[in-house]
Amino acid sequence: MKRIILILAALLVLLCGCGKKEKDVNLLVLSWINEQDEARMREHIKEFEKIHPNIHVDLEILPWARMMDKLMISTAGGRPPDATMVCSAWAVPLENKGVLEPLDEYIKETGFDIDDFYGNALEVCRYNGKLYSIPVAIDSYAMYYNKKMFDEAGVPYPDETWDFDKYVEMCKKFTVDTDGDGRADRWGTDVHTDAITYLYGFGGRYLSEDNTKCVLNSPEAVHTFEFLTDFVHKYKISPGNADTANVNNSKLFTQGKIATIVSGSWAADAVFSKEGKAIGLDFDVAPVPKGPKGRYTKIIINSYGVMRRSEHKKEAWLLVQWITNGDWQKTAIESSQVIPSRKSVTKEFLTVDRPPRNKQAFIDAIDYGVGSLKVPCGPEIESVMNSAIDKMFLGREPVKQIADDLVPTVNKMLTGEGK
Repeated sequence: MKRIILILAALLVLLCGCGKKEKDVNLLVLSWINEQDEARMREHIKEFEKIHPNIHVDLEILPWARMMDKLMISTAGGRPPDATMVCSAWAVPLENKGVLEPLDEYIKETGFDIDDFYGNALEVCRYNGKLYSIPVAIDSYAMYYNKKMFDEAGVPYPDETWDFDKYVEMCKKFTVDTDGDGRADRWGTDVHTDAITYLYGFGGRYLSEDNTKCVLNSPEAVHTFEFLTDFVHKYKISPGNADTANVNNSKLFTQGKIATIVSGSWAADAVFSKEGKAIGLDFDVAPVPKGPKGRYTKIIINSYGVMRRSEHKKEAWLLVQWITNGDWQKTAIESSQVIPSRKSVTKEFLTVDRPPRNKQAFIDAIDYGVGSLKVPCGPEIESVMNSAIDKMFLGREPVKQIADDLVPTVNKMLTGEGK
């Protein structure tokens, strides 16, 4: 009898335990996605809530330009979100200040399939050996070209064999004065784009390998920018500052005034297809030209991470896994031609029936893509550097002099003296 009572008591405890409701959790996640992708993301989150009925997720959408300030201020004020979208352009300052939670242990404990992600995309998301966010979308840069302008000039479409010298040679064929005023109004390219392709291609760098000093006055870097200023002042294959005073380089391309432009995959739908309709722009992409030291291009990674001061890190990690599981990437590919971070979803991107046709160029670029500077003051340094580079393109002062003047300023920023 006593034994029966004990068994019944044990069953009662077990039944009570099975009926115990998990504690409700409210999560806040920040993002900056467009309206079309936002609607799909909200549907994706609803599916997450069905699987985890005790977790409610609030999705807050902000402009990209406000995201970093929002994360810093909310963390300092003690009311941060639980998870957030992160752009590699400003990820390191967040990671350096302890805003994001390192994810390596979470990945290990949950067996998260990290091997399905492109290796270079993961590397961009690492800082000091730790992974702070999971890639969800990749923006790699390639060379867009106007097929009609190439056909009219009798120039073969660019491919992986093009190097810097051939690029200059071909771009000369597009420099034309169409209105007879003595000034070119059509060009082969626009030099006012990111310099990574040329700087790294010539063996130069912005910073030393240990990120402790600026090396933009190295012989390789000086040669790079002298080469690029020649695009405007010697070869005449690129518009100068006066020509671009009231119009950006993307607009020049969509207006049919430049034959090639290096830009990100995001621009295919958002800019070139949309704005190029007026002239019936027919475009495709090719790899950026290669330099003596190899082929390089710009790469930006959008990812999701867990906030270090979240009170629900376990649940936030579940949400990050769900957002980056590939399903949402498939819908974003369909709506915005987002390059997926997962290799297993690449086929869906490559088969989207909208230009550009050579989408493989974007996928190949992931491996040789160069991310943002991995120093806490990276965004500020890049701003100072870009101003100096714009000054170089004016051609009024020697490139070496501008570089020599820049280096001490950047070095002080690296040590904290320039703040």
